[in-house]
Amino acid sequence: MSEFNRKIIVDAITRMLARREHSYMEITAKLTQKGYAESQVAPIIEEFREADIQSDQRFAEAMVRSALSKGRGPRRLSADLTRHDISESLVDAAVAEVEPDWFELALSVREKKFGLAEPSDFKRRQKQMQFLQYRGFLQAHIDYAMQGHKD
Repeated sequence: MSEFNRKIIVDAITRMLARREHSYMEITAKLTQKGYAESQVAPIIEEFREADIQSDQRFAEAMVRSALSKGRGPRRLSADLTRHDISESLVDAAVAEVEPDWFELALSVREKKFGLAEPSDFKRRQKQMQFLQYRGFLQAHIDYAMQGHKD
């Protein structure tokens, strides 16, 4: 690889990571789309990893915080991170770092979308439950959210 190509790849990775955290797979995909061979890109990304500039762990933590702020549940979060080729151990560590209360998050997401009142009929209840399921919450979280503040 020429020194010129190396400089372009290093600059591209630096620009990506300056904006936000990126996963190893995401950086590789973006650079291969630009026409660089994976064999050219991989050693340079490894250098960024060794210098702790690129970290899949930080990426996973950022994704967890983002998912919480967007009102997404654990299933959706796990699916998003799996698409970025993040290992399950990194996902578990990132979730443990933040310690989210999925039950309260599901309740607040339901209340934000549909209000405080309980659904008046079966059809509306199903619609709310499907919405929470789409957001990635587990059935226990959905049941808690549908009960409202009645504990």
